[in-house]
Formats: sequence, structure tokens, C-alpha cells
Amino acid sequence: MLDRAIKCALWMKKQGATKGDIIALSTHNHLDSFIPYIAGLFIGATINPWNHEMNTSLARHFMGLTRPKIIFANEESAGIIMEAAKIELFHPKVVVFGNYLGTIPFSAVLQGHSESEVANFECTNIANIKETSTILFSSGTTGLPKGVQLSHEVIVSCLENLESFRFKSVIPLWFSSLYWISGTMLSLKSISGQTKRIIAPQFDPQTVCEVVEKYKVTWLMLSTSMANRFVRYNGLHNYDLSSLSLLLVGGATLKQESQDALNEHLPHTTVLQAYGMTELGGLVAAQTLDSTSGSCGVVIPNSEIKIIDPDTGKILGANQNGELCAKTPTVMNGYYKNPEATREILDADGWLHSGDLAYYNEKGEVFIIDRLKEIIKYRGHQITPTEIENLLQAHPAVLEVAVVSIPHPTDDEHPIAFVSKVPHKEVSAEELILRVENNLLDVYKLRGGVKFLPKLPHTHSGKISRKDLKAMANSMAVK
Repeated sequence: MLDRAIKCALWMKKQGATKGDIIALSTHNHLDSFIPYIAGLFIGATINPWNHEMNTSLARHFMGLTRPKIIFANEESAGIIMEAAKIELFHPKVVVFGNYLGTIPFSAVLQGHSESEVANFECTNIANIKETSTILFSSGTTGLPKGVQLSHEVIVSCLENLESFRFKSVIPLWFSSLYWISGTMLSLKSISGQTKRIIAPQFDPQTVCEVVEKYKVTWLMLSTSMANRFVRYNGLHNYDLSSLSLLLVGGATLKQESQDALNEHLPHTTVLQAYGMTELGGLVAAQTLDSTSGSCGVVIPNSEIKIIDPDTGKILGANQNGELCAKTPTVMNGYYKNPEATREILDADGWLHSGDLAYYNEKGEVFIIDRLKEIIKYRGHQITPTEIENLLQAHPAVLEVAVVSIPHPTDDEHPIAFVSKVPHKEVSAEELILRVENNLLDVYKLRGGVKFLPKLPHTHSGKISRKDLKAMANSMAVK
């Protein structure tokens, strides 16, 4: 990896890439996917991972925002990138892992460098550790993804924090690409920890089981959506998963029902969930061995959390619902070319306003209730979609569920549930509507109904795309 990274860095310098230039990466995980990242750090460039499953519109957004000098791409996304560049009248150098007409093959990047060039290569000095090293994109759950600027200090902090993940003594598996902060940081950790890493194909529950059994994986990270699908896979009992000592879940709140089910199906495995944001540079809270199921655990060392009244800014006490605000030593430098959005989320005292409705209990455990912007208003009453989702998710035939609002001419909004079913299991809309009616207050009734989908839409970072579901609900609204 070192040899290839140096050769890649030499090639980039020969193309005129230098300190501060932006280098984009648009690829799935494979043996060479992280080489340009390391090479970019070597020359002091700013690395900008893209989602390789993007469409032309999203590629244009990425391209228009960061204007990268060089783009490294897999064959799958090369065509989208070339099309977006043509529309944008932008001409970056495009390097492809493989071959694609009109691009430079990655194999050519590694050729033509003398032994002395490689042997005498020196990394570019970074004078200010607080300078931006990486631009990662936000989840984009409520709008187009924003560029989150993370400093070299965040990278150093990640590398120094190996013991918190016990990464020197594990065989890890994750499915996050470099587009996710987890994919980027875990790749750094595995290299600096000299850890054998398993690179798996695209996620599906059977693949997880096969890879864990074959390679005796001990450390697994799944997004919340992946964890929900994994625990509902009816073939779990067909595999020997006893090597798996830790399963870490993150990305969105894992419901208590799902965490309990994972603990039941994986008796040899410690299942922990954590809470973090790309804007925070990683985690701010994580469960410990004795944490309450369904919580996000307690604040991690060197970080702070407070819960405030979203209207007054007043700091709230235990068991009081409000907006979660956090401070970490790895907080972002701000959104790239978006000072207004930066001011909206980062206040003058350095607190990042998460937009999450949350509370903490007497033990200091944090519980996420919902996104503040996703609260549904019905005749003046506030409905938290998560309460309905928790109830529906507990049904054995429900694979994934998301509750959003559907506009109503007299009642403000009605809750509507979008549901995907567990394969080979059945449940009717009437059954789910009745389940809510019989277990929750009248205001929580699914007055918007239940809509079954073969698969719920997801954002490029793996979260359920409420934006797409809201658009669907709006199109169904009574005019």
C-alpha cells in the first residue's frame, strides 16, 4: 500500500496537484480504493469522497461545490462523472479503477516512476494541523448534502484513539464506503492498527453471515438499517457466528426492540450502539456493557452534551425533552462554501446544534426521540414518528418502517406509515392501523394510512430517506 500510495502521489504531483487542491474519490471498497486517499494526504491535498451510486444530478452538485482537480472513480460511476462534467463544462482528470473510455486507468498512474523517485519521496509538510484535510458530505436527509470540512487534527485524533475500538486485536468487517465517515475513519484505523481487514461485497444479510463464518470476523459494524435487516434474516441460525464478539450499530437510532432481538440471536456478541455526526468528526456518545437497551449510551471522553429548549435555548435537566447540542475536540471546521449553514448549526460558543430531539436519564444515558424537523403536527398536537415506528417495527412481518406527515386541509398533518415487509411474511394495512389505534393515544392514529413498498428509499449514507417519502406523501395528499 505504501509503495502504491507513493507512486500515486508522485503521479498527482506530476499532474500539478499540490497542497490545498481537492482530490475526489468515487468508488466502492476494494484493495486499491484507499490508495488515492493516502496519496492525497501525502501531498497535502484535500480529500473529498463521493457516493459511487450517485445519479447525474448529485454528481453535478458534488462537482459544482468542490471542483476537484482529479477524480478517482470506479467503472460504475465513471459514466455519471463524465456526463456531469460535460454538462458543467468542467474538465477534471478522471482516473478509473479498471477501464472506461476517455479516462486514465489507475494501473497507468502507478507506472513510470523511478526507484529513486519512490525511495526519496517526502510528504508535504502540514504547518497548521487545523487546516482541512477531508471534505465529507452530510447525510442529505433534508436537502442536498453539504460539504463537512474535517481537519488534519481530526485524522490524528482518529489514529490516536485506536484503543477505544480495540482495533489491534480484531478481525473487522464493515460495509461503509469512504463516502461515510465510518468508512474513512475505520480504514485509517485498520491501517495504523496493522489490522487484517475483510473487504466484502455489497451488504446483504446472507453475505454478512457467510463472511463472518468463513473469516472468523470478530468486530462488525452495521448501519441501523442494515442491523434491522440483518436481525430479521431467517437464515441466521444456519451459520456459525460465534467468532463475532462485538457488533457496533450507528447512523440512526436502533430501536430497543431491534437491539433486544440482536442480543437474543447473537448470544456470544456484545451489541452496542453509538451516536455521532459527520459534523462532530465522529462519535459523541456510545453504549457500555451495562447500558440500557435502545439508548445511545453515555458521553465519550473529552466530549460534552447538553439538552436545550429549542425555543428559548434554556439548558434542561434529566428526563426533559429538548434539542441535543454537543461539543467535541473533532468538530468540523464548517460547511464548505456555506457560511450561512455553518452559523445555523454551530453557535458562537462552539456548541453544535444537532437538530435531534433527545433527553438523558439519571444515569447520563442519552436517548434520541426524533428529528425536530420530523415532528408531525395534528390539530395542535405534536406527534413523534418514532413512537409509532417503534410499535410497528416490533411486528414480526415488518422489515423497515418510516412514519412521515401527509398534509391535510383542516388537521394540519396526518401520520402515514411507509412499510417494507419481511420476505415470506404477511401483514395487512388494517392490522397495522389497528395496532397503533389500540396501543397509542388517539392523536397518533395512522390517519394517513399505511403504504407498502418493496423497499424503502435510502440516502447515500444508508439512512431511510424521509425526504423522498415526504415527497411521495405530498403527492398523495387530498387537495
